[in-house]
Order: sequence, then structure tokens, then C-alpha cells
Amino acid sequence: MALSTLSPDLPEPHWPDFDRAAATVILDRLPMALWIVDQAYRLIYANAAFHAKPPAGLPAAIQCGDRALPDPSAVEQYTQWTRSYERALNGETVTITIGSASYHVQPLQCPQRGTLAVITTVTPADTDSATLFRTAIETMPDPFGMYAAVRNPHGQIVDARITAVNAAMCNATGYRREQLLNQRLLDLFPHYTNDGTFADIRRLIETGAPVRRITTIIKLSGEQRYVEMHAGKLNDGFVAIWRDIHNHYQLNRRIRQQAELLDQIADAVIATDLNYVVVSWNRGAEQIYGWTAEEVIGKRLQTFFETRFSNTTSDEAAAILRATGRWEGEVEQRRRDGTYVPIHSIVVLIRDERGTPTGIVAVNRDISERRHFEMLLMKANQRLEEAMIEARRQAAEILMVNELHDLLQVCQTTNEAAGVIAFSLQRIFPHQSGYLMVRQPGTANLNVLAAWGDSAIVPASTTIDQCWALRRGLIHRTCAGEGMRCAHIRAHPDDCTCCVPLVVQGEIYGLLHITGTELPRSELIVMTGDTIKLALSNLELRATLREQAIIDPLTGLYNRRYLETSLSREFHRAQREQIPLTVAMIDIDHFKQFNDQYGHDAGDALLRELAVIIREHLRQSDLACRYGGEEFVLLLPGVNRATAQTRLQRLRETVQRRQIAFAGQLLGPVTISIGCVTSEAGELPAHLAIQQADAALYAAKRGGRNRIIDVAELSQLPANEGHE
Repeated sequence: MALSTLSPDLPEPHWPDFDRAAATVILDRLPMALWIVDQAYRLIYANAAFHAKPPAGLPAAIQCGDRALPDPSAVEQYTQWTRSYERALNGETVTITIGSASYHVQPLQCPQRGTLAVITTVTPADTDSATLFRTAIETMPDPFGMYAAVRNPHGQIVDARITAVNAAMCNATGYRREQLLNQRLLDLFPHYTNDGTFADIRRLIETGAPVRRITTIIKLSGEQRYVEMHAGKLNDGFVAIWRDIHNHYQLNRRIRQQAELLDQIADAVIATDLNYVVVSWNRGAEQIYGWTAEEVIGKRLQTFFETRFSNTTSDEAAAILRATGRWEGEVEQRRRDGTYVPIHSIVVLIRDERGTPTGIVAVNRDISERRHFEMLLMKANQRLEEAMIEARRQAAEILMVNELHDLLQVCQTTNEAAGVIAFSLQRIFPHQSGYLMVRQPGTANLNVLAAWGDSAIVPASTTIDQCWALRRGLIHRTCAGEGMRCAHIRAHPDDCTCCVPLVVQGEIYGLLHITGTELPRSELIVMTGDTIKLALSNLELRATLREQAIIDPLTGLYNRRYLETSLSREFHRAQREQIPLTVAMIDIDHFKQFNDQYGHDAGDALLRELAVIIREHLRQSDLACRYGGEEFVLLLPGVNRATAQTRLQRLRETVQRRQIAFAGQLLGPVTISIGCVTSEAGELPAHLAIQQADAALYAAKRGGRNRIIDVAELSQLPANEGHE
């Protein structure tokens, strides 16, 4: 195992005389890289240190079977490794240096493969093979020991003497290292002569047959622990790894004990290993399936057992079991006589204390009798459901009408309500088509607001005289050619039709028309029509009130309340989008004198005309408000100072040129004064913008009126400009 420290004059190394599994465990614990290649330079073994840090030039992801050579493009390293392998395969031992590391390359005679090359990283000079070997053993997590045979004068093996142990073995037994070394195995564990362990060890030393068995060790404290021993031959003795399986063994024993207790229950309790080999089969399983425990224990379930899944597959159930540790469902399973029995199955994955799966337990219950009663109950429920279908349908219809009502209550516009109505009527009357028409105020005409289903039956408009329901104020139904059809109906002659007049406060508001091969209940139609007409009426009322709250009734522009609401929003948007925003305040020059000369009605006409002119000069994104009296405020988003000056000048000139007529006479020429301020990126607070625009307006008034003053120009004006 310490191949890197052999000198060229030593005999050729060979595999240690114990089983390969034990050797691999030890080699994987070595802190130096070790690997073996065959005559074709293919990697046939590499230890953990090799894979953790591949040697100089060799590929990082190299696997067994790959050629253990650098890329041919690395000519120097490729040549060095090729020549070193070739020399070792020819029986020569060499030491090479590649990069900053040195490697020992030597031949290895293998009976199955012939001559191989073994390569190890050269360790520092002060590290010998014994130190590396001890390091490898001490880092093993499982108890490990080396033992030499003790023979009597006749050469018979009578015991085994401990020659080396690791710290894990000391921890497992509770003894100190000095208490274990040179101790006889049977003195330490005398029960090995009775449980067959020592017989297996003797056979191992004599024949070389590896040992793997479950036994126990007795700790210094007297505690007995179940272990699994793996042993391989080493010279005239053996090495052994002892793995603690006490908890797992106890768990399996408890499972077997519980299975014996579960023999008294009628349910089938079946325990298997992870390969579905049966380890427990209770009497309940015998009674349900017909096989005895002696016939099935030790066999795989699939050899005699068949399960049919209804809502899943065996692969999906196995995946759920692996992922969650539990699967529950109903299946059908075959009995010994070939018939299938309905089963409610609960399958649980058994784990040890470390969470490693160790087996599977299924509790299966015969539900044949339950299925019989379920069938009877299902028929009774079917009759009950048939009696309740109408009630459920009506409840669902009422729920959909209520949802329609709730949606209409939060609609803000008639167009939005039209979309909600079309969607909801499609849900409420899915097997019919139809449309909703609304009367135009002050006329006898009705226009379509919403429609669903077949669009071919929808007229563009109709009048009150064309509908019998509107003329009579009552629901009008026809079906399969029976009854007088309204003139606006375009439905198929064999379809049934229903017209519902929508009347609000004694006035005809609209018409709900439904057509189809069958018609829904009249109560549902009336309830739906009432919900729609009241919601639309309220929506129009709310729109009127909202408009009155934010619109100046005289000019039709937004009022000061709406300005105060919008001003902060527009400044925040300008700041967020980094765009300019101009605020302009407009005042009609000598408006009081105008009122005194022509009267207040003429003054109102002037205000309305100015509002018309302002709207002519606004973009869709601009905002105009009547601030109070003869003052107006304009918000111009995205307009910088220069553009604002140009647009406001055009507005001022238009007002000055406009001839305003009232009561058959032309009113005197009108001029306006404008003060404005521009915030280049919304950095100016909203309230200061109004104040500064007002200050600029005041400066325009003082400066002679009929002009535009920007806040930026105030500092340039003489202090007494405009004084009378």
C-alpha cells in the first residue's frame, strides 16, 4: 500500500493478500493520489485523493476506462506521462517530476490483467509508509482492526490476536488502544465461539473466503451492540471493518414483533425490504389473499402478487412513496384464486435513525363490504341529487346574478358595464343568445349595449313600436311559431324568444331579449333584467354626480377641486418621467368693467367663449380648469419654457382677435394676461407652482396687461413697471 516509498531494488509490488473491498476502503483514505493504468494507458482504478485533485496535466473529469493522459496538444506533459507508463509496463520503477509535483511509477503484476502501472504522488521525505497507512486507518469512520492468527502446537487456529485498531474501534468498544492491542479476540468476545463468528474467521484465514455477517460486540460497560462485520484475509490473519447496525437491527426486530402482534387483526400487514422481498406476512394477509406466510416470505411480491391502480400508476405511487415516505389509496389486488379484491392500502417507508430507507410496510384492508354499501348509498344519493338539481341550479343562477350585481356596482363607465353584462349574461344563459338594448334619452330609439351568443340575431337598433313587450310593458314570449313575434327579432323560426321590458321610475329604460331552443325560467330572466336596469341607472346617476362635482357648469372646464386633485399627480408624474411641466394662470383683463358695461349675462357668455378658445388650443394630455371668477389655470405636461411661450402667445392672440357676439351685438375687444412657470423635471412643489404662476400673472397685470410673463422674467423687470 505504500507504493511511493519503494526503492528500485525492492521486489515488484502486488495486491495485498486480503479482499479487494477492504483494500479499496483503505486506499480511499490515503492522503496521496494513487491510480492504476493498463497496457493501453486506460484508468482502471483511482482513489479518492486522485479524484479530489487530479495530477498535473490529467483531465479533471477523467473516469475509469478513459485514457489517463493529458490532451495531446500539451506535448511535453503528454510525452512525459506516455514514456513513464511505458517504462513501468516494461518492468521499470521510476520517479518523475511534472510541474511542481513528483510521482512514483512502478509495475504491478495482476493475475487477471497482466502487468499494470501504479502511480502515486511522492510524499514529503519525513512521511513514511507506516505513517500513511496509520493515517488512512485513523480517518476511517467505521471501527477497523488488523488481526493475526493464534495457532496451537499442531498448527490449528485457536484464536486471533489484535495487532492494530483505529480510534473508531476504541470508541465502539469503550477500551483504550493499549487495552486492545495484543488482546485475544475470544478473550474480548467469547461468545464468538457460539454464534459462528469465529468459525467464519477461521475459514477466512485458511481459505481466503471473505466474511460478511451480523454479530455483536460487548462494550467495556457491558452493553451489547449489533454490528455487521466485513473481513478479508491479510497474510496469516485478517483485517475487519465493524459497522454499527444496532438501531437498524433493533428496528427490524421490533417490526417482526409488531407483525406478530398484528396477526390478530383482520387487515393484511405486509413488510418487505426495499426490493419488495417479503419479510413479514400476517394472518390477515393469509385470509385476504389466500397465500400462507411460508409460501411468500423470502419471495418478491411481483412473482405472485398483482395490483391494479385506478387513479394512478405503480410508478407514480412509488415516486410519491420515495418522496414523502407514505402513499395511501384504493387499488384492486389479485387473490390466490385469481379473483380481484378491492383494497384500501396505506404504504409507509421505514427509515433508520439516520433517515436511510430500510424497508416498506403496507396495511391493506378488504373494502368489499364497504364497496357494496357504497353502491347502495350512491344510488340513494343519485335519487337525492336528482331531487336537488333544480334547487342547486337555481342557487347557482342566483349566485351568478349576485356576482353580476357586485361587478356592476364597481363599474365606472357604461362601456365597462357593457363588457361585464355581456360576460355575465353568457354565464347566466349559456345555452341561449340575446342582447341588451338601452333607450336613447328623449327618443323612442334603442341601441344595442351588450350581446352574447349568436351575433346574427342582433339588430343594429330598434324602436319602442317594434317590440310588443315595450308597447305593453309586460314580458312577451313566443316559441316554435306560437305567438306574435316582435318586428326586431331575427331568431330562427323554431327558436323560442323572450323580450323583457326594462322600466325605471315609470319610464322605459331598455330591453332584454333572449332566444334559444329552450328558454330559462321567467323568474331568472326578470331578476337578471331588474339587476341590470337598476345598476345602469345608478351608474348614470353616479356619472352625472361625479361630473357635477368636478366640472364647472358655466364653462364646461374642470373646476378648482379637480385641479387641486390633479396638480400633485401631474407633478409626481413629471418628476418620475423626468419631463417638463408648465403651469399657466390666465385672467381676463378688465372683466369687472366688462360686466358693468354689458351685464353679467354677457360676462357669462365671455367666460364660455374663452373656455371654447382654450379647448381649441389644448392637446389631449393638457388640463384646463376654471380657477375662480375670470381666472383659469392650464397644466401643460411635457412642455418646456420655450414651447409654452409659443403656445400661450397663440392663445393670447386668438382671444384678442376673436369677435364675441351677445344679444345681437358685438362685444368690445377682449384681452387676457398670462403668468406661467415651468418645472423642467417636476422638481418644483405643486403648491409653489400655483403661487409663482399667480405672481407672474400679477406682474403681467402690473406691466400693462395683454401679455405673458414667465416667472423666470420677474427678476429682470423694473421694480415699478406697470405702476399707474
